[in-house]
Amino acid sequence: MLETQSLTVRFGGHVAVNDVSCAYAPGTLTAIVGPNGAGKTTYFNLISGQLRASAGTVTLNGRDLTTLS
Repeated sequence: MLETQSLTVRFGGHVAVNDVSCAYAPGTLTAIVGPNGAGKTTYFNLISGQLRASAGTVTLNGRDLTTLS
């Protein structure tokens, strides 16, 4: 299970992702859609561990990815 809790990312004064909480069960198909500049790529970078959140957590199978180096 992949979960995000209150995920937020700020770049200077700009908020790219604001307070996103979701849960994704194994084997499910989910679409993330929105206009250009809505934060989709930033969100994917967060849940894949490539980018650190300003606030909130990303949990994969019970392990908090935001605490990993």
